[in-house]
Amino acid sequence: MDGPVLCTGSCVFGALWRQAVSLARRVDFAASRVLFPLRVLVDARTPMNLAVLAPVWGQLLADSRLDVRFTGPDRADIQHAFGTAGLVARVVSRQAARLQRWDLYMNADPWDPATLLRCRKRVNFFHGVAGKYDLECPIGLPFDLHIYDRIAFPNAGRMQRYVAAGLARPERAVLVGFPKLDALVNTRVQPSDIAATLGLDPTTPTAIYAPTFSPQSSLQHHGEAIVRWLLEAGLNAIVKLHDRSLDPDPRYSGGCDWRARFATLAENRRFLFADSGDSTDYLLASDLMVTDHSTIGFEFCALDRPLIVFDAPELLVAARVDAGRVQLLRSAADVIDRIGQLPGAVDRALREPAARRAERLAAVNEVFHDPGRASDRALALCYEMLECPIATRSALAAVEG
Repeated sequence: MDGPVLCTGSCVFGALWRQAVSLARRVDFAASRVLFPLRVLVDARTPMNLAVLAPVWGQLLADSRLDVRFTGPDRADIQHAFGTAGLVARVVSRQAARLQRWDLYMNADPWDPATLLRCRKRVNFFHGVAGKYDLECPIGLPFDLHIYDRIAFPNAGRMQRYVAAGLARPERAVLVGFPKLDALVNTRVQPSDIAATLGLDPTTPTAIYAPTFSPQSSLQHHGEAIVRWLLEAGLNAIVKLHDRSLDPDPRYSGGCDWRARFATLAENRRFLFADSGDSTDYLLASDLMVTDHSTIGFEFCALDRPLIVFDAPELLVAARVDAGRVQLLRSAADVIDRIGQLPGAVDRALREPAARRAERLAAVNEVFHDPGRASDRALALCYEMLECPIATRSALAAVEG
């Protein structure tokens, strides 16, 4: 008899404790809403994460009713990104954020969320659509999406798979799209005009080399040769590496200091090493792209400009890339597997830029929900979580429509 009684007492105490904690939290947030501005915490694990969320936090910053802060790992790259964006005064350490009150927390990377003890609502945005690391086959993934009140999905297929697998509850899954893509879809500009603002020769075509990170990526085996050939062919060449390729951890960079390796080309006035985590201007400045397999390749398709995929079969295995996503990107590209094929591919790209236009459009529409209006939906979602009237007409239209 003693065992069941003790168990019942323990269960009752646990239930009472949870109710007391819940009540304390409600009182905490209710009092705070009256006395202080609503507080938003943007968590960026890498500079790219900061860029993915920029269309959202950029508008939230303009709302005087909100106190928007930023956090991330204690790493030089993300701290530099905060500084470049003029956000240093708004940065809080993860340790300090742990005990502070937050009305809304958002991130673009579910692998390493901040631990927050006084957070009312949490929203996750996906930072990629390339289908790497089993993200299109959501079984046994090493993160918990149930901690989020809303999960903003970039496309319907991924949302349906995650709901079906039980990783996202239907009422918490929201089809938003990819806010970062809106600037590419909605901007009408000639590549040469943006190239000139970046210091490149506006009278010559610009090619961007944008491989993914991995010791098995095209960067490791062919990257320097690709860029040197582009320059020797008389093109402007932009190198936009993935954040992780600049990480000294050999798991990501292969143990190479790629910034130093490409610095040998810096004297060429037609060469640009992209320092910003936001690829938008670099993509807008480019007439064609060379990549292997990455979200940035799908983003470039939104510009309806020629894409060249440099085959890296070991990458597809190592990064556990979804076969459907591999085929989708390659359907929109000229696929090559050696440097000797690069001249022909570049020549075709410049002579026939409209080739594979239908395939590019199909790829964009499959991986990005309703391109061009995702930022409005994302912003509307944030204000819904804050239980606060929306500050912009465009976001209001997204909610009503």
